[in-house]
Amino acid sequence: MLRVIAGKYRGRKIVTGKQLAARPTMNIVREAIFNIFLSRKSIHNLNVLDLFCGSGALSFEAISHGAKHAFMVDSDYYNLQLPKKTAENFGIINNITLICCRADKLPKPLSQCGVVFIDPPYHSNLVESTLEGLAGSGWLSDDALTVLEIRKNEDFHCNKNFNVVLERTYGIARIIFLAKL
Repeated sequence: MLRVIAGKYRGRKIVTGKQLAARPTMNIVREAIFNIFLSRKSIHNLNVLDLFCGSGALSFEAISHGAKHAFMVDSDYYNLQLPKKTAENFGIINNITLICCRADKLPKPLSQCGVVFIDPPYHSNLVESTLEGLAGSGWLSDDALTVLEIRKNEDFHCNKNFNVVLERTYGIARIIFLAKL
């Protein structure tokens, strides 16, 4: 069972459904991501862009820590019904926007975001095109911090528009913090 780790909604259940076509970020990894993030930057009142959102666990964790709004992107319509249900259960439906599209083909920005989560399916070869599309999309604020999760043995070459701030490995997950150049 997936739950919010900390903050205002700590312990609240995140809806995952039986047929979730995604791999939710493990609790220990989410906790580490937020510990690292919050040691570098306040998330309070920031907008979040969650690419390949799946259940929306990273977005709900961010909102629980004080983020203002989460834009949740997934190409699977079914996946988007899960964060919608969680937001309804938490009473925060006005704090999320669901966007059904490919992460590398984002629509015009609805707002600039100070936090971006990119958690594609492992070995999907979607990281490069997603970062390329994100860089020129207008979605990123100047001081945005991007958190990328890939499999630990997956090749990664940093896009020319970003630089690696920090990298950590937790089990099979490799977490890479990126800043926009």
